[in-house]
Amino acid sequence: KRRGREKREIGNRTQTTMALRAATSSPWATAPRATVAAASPHPHRPRGYHPQCASSAHSVPARPLPCPRGLTGGPCRASASAEDKIDPTSGELISENTKDSVEVNGTRWSYRKTEGDGSGKPTVVLVHGALSSSYSYRRVIDLLGKAGYRVVAPDWPGHGDSGAPAPGKFGYGSADYVHQLAAFLHKVLGGDSKFVFVTQGFVLGQYGMLYALKNPDKIDKLVILNTPLQRKTPLPAILSKLKGSEPGLFGLPNPFAQKQSGPLDLVDAGNYMQGGSPYYLDRDDAEAYQGPFESQEFRDAAQKMMEECDYDALLDQVDEGFRTWRNNSLVAFGTSDYYIKWETASEWLEDKRTSMKFYTFTDKMGHAVQDDYPERVSEVLQNFMEGVDVQKKVDPSIKRGGDFTE
Repeated sequence: KRRGREKREIGNRTQTTMALRAATSSPWATAPRATVAAASPHPHRPRGYHPQCASSAHSVPARPLPCPRGLTGGPCRASASAEDKIDPTSGELISENTKDSVEVNGTRWSYRKTEGDGSGKPTVVLVHGALSSSYSYRRVIDLLGKAGYRVVAPDWPGHGDSGAPAPGKFGYGSADYVHQLAAFLHKVLGGDSKFVFVTQGFVLGQYGMLYALKNPDKIDKLVILNTPLQRKTPLPAILSKLKGSEPGLFGLPNPFAQKQSGPLDLVDAGNYMQGGSPYYLDRDDAEAYQGPFESQEFRDAAQKMMEECDYDALLDQVDEGFRTWRNNSLVAFGTSDYYIKWETASEWLEDKRTSMKFYTFTDKMGHAVQDDYPERVSEVLQNFMEGVDVQKKVDPSIKRGGDFTE
């Protein structure tokens, strides 16, 4: 009996030692919830989850993370090719982008950037949507920077690390944002150079499209990622609440909604970013998006942004303007976006010029495609910028001349 107990104890210690070695030998092995790991399509475990997001209305697996070369156990989504890009202690990607800031008309604009390799590749400007920040593009910036591109990704006023100007100093209307963005890009890039312009998301992503309409001579190529384009796409509930018009059933106006009076005590950016994605939002990522809105001035800025936004008029303005748009453009959508149906983008393009191409990502990607699968976004961007044909996947019943080379 004694020898049997000793054998079991030795066996238990051996199993514990092997488990600890396996945990410490993998840069991804930090302790997530077991249910999250089991649901993940990715063989390597995520770093965590946001506790508020666990109560999301839809069931979501863990967000895929880059996996270092050499690890096995299943297909990896990442294409980070250099082993020295992975910190062996934390398992994090070592970022190549840096942060900087400039003052524009009294407002501090923070932005992420890479310098490029001087090979003549175009500069890429990446613009985020409401309640997001340049943080959503962080891995795309690294990948494009490594490929030799100069990248500039600003935080809009009231978001990320940029300032949140008081309403008396900044109007928070579409014209104010577009004018400020033009001044920022002129200050950072100069007045002569063209660039590739990438925009994504609700409201601010649409303001990015308005900027392109007003500055077509500045745009070498335009890329639109998961941005609302038709009236049939309602505002997400969190944005509607900021506007003071919480939606009713099926996204229709709620006649019983009461407008928020006084300053807000919560802007739930973490849950907003989670809500459009098929993956759990990592705890650190949720905190990065939520962080600015812990400050009252940023909550006030978000509320003012939505109060000044006539969403239907904005959709109509974008639709009308792009009917005569001639610049080479790509509309690229993730098809697992819980906010926007990808078919609306295809329908929107029916009366647009054939200079605008359509692409849907075959991988499972949600609203913030640049955060869900940065490697694939970077790959598509580079192919488009370099003139490589981007394989198109569309409803075969919807065809526009110029979309296909059969």
